[in-house]
Amino acid sequence: MRLNILGDFDWESNIDQVLKAFSDDNYHSYLQERDYGTGLIGITVVFMCQDPNLNLKRRIRLSKKEKKLYVDIMLDLAQMKSVDLAKKKMIISELLLKQIPEVISKYKIDDFDLQRFIEDFQQKFRIAES
Repeated sequence: MRLNILGDFDWESNIDQVLKAFSDDNYHSYLQERDYGTGLIGITVVFMCQDPNLNLKRRIRLSKKEKKLYVDIMLDLAQMKSVDLAKKKMIISELLLKQIPEVISKYKIDDFDLQRFIEDFQQKFRIAES
């Protein structure tokens, strides 16, 4: 499974620091080493954190031809500007853990081990409580 986590964000949100922390934690290879079947081979998540006056809408698209899922996760810019890095990471991890399984579950994808993917995904992105 190929997972890409990207962002389209206002620089003041500092979402890039969280995305870098995820990359440093090597989520790419963690999921790429696992086989969930051939029905879904890639997921691209885009964290959207822009000025609300832009009226951006969430996009979700499953490309059956590419066997890839594209999902936007919307973030509140004012909130992201006001919290520290640890809180940003917690918020973003919680949104990933909630929204990605919800979105995938809405589709019938042949030859895809959804349960195993969700377990591995949750293990990788769960924030340890202090």
